[in-house]
Amino acid sequence: MIYLNTKIESLERKHAVALANMALRWCRKHMGTNKRKKYEPIWSVRIGWDSDCGEYDATDNEVHIYYNNCYDVRELIGTCIHEWTHQLQPILTKYDKYPGTYSRNPYERQARRNEDKYLRPCWSHIKQKAKWITQ
Repeated sequence: MIYLNTKIESLERKHAVALANMALRWCRKHMGTNKRKKYEPIWSVRIGWDSDCGEYDATDNEVHIYYNNCYDVRELIGTCIHEWTHQLQPILTKYDKYPGTYSRNPYERQARRNEDKYLRPCWSHIKQKAKWITQ
């Protein structure tokens, strides 16, 4: 069985990728997509080479999740929700209008609030489908 506090390093790569993909599909279905974009967002789940768990490329409308940089399943799902939130925001036109620290940017604050707001509903959906994953 898998839990929110299951360490990512204890999972096989295919299981970590599957969890992130399930979380991102949940985000697309329940949080929606940015209708101002000309095309639907795409995402990738792969190994990251620095310490970031994820990023949103607003120019190409791509969400990137670096599963190996996430400590546990909670952080992996939270990262998916966080980056998906950025996909919904006017990042290209308004994000940089709030100079200062990363933690005080209103778009980052909203992304962190959404992590808290959507983590449990997303996990409830995923854990039903992830019963096949064992550590």
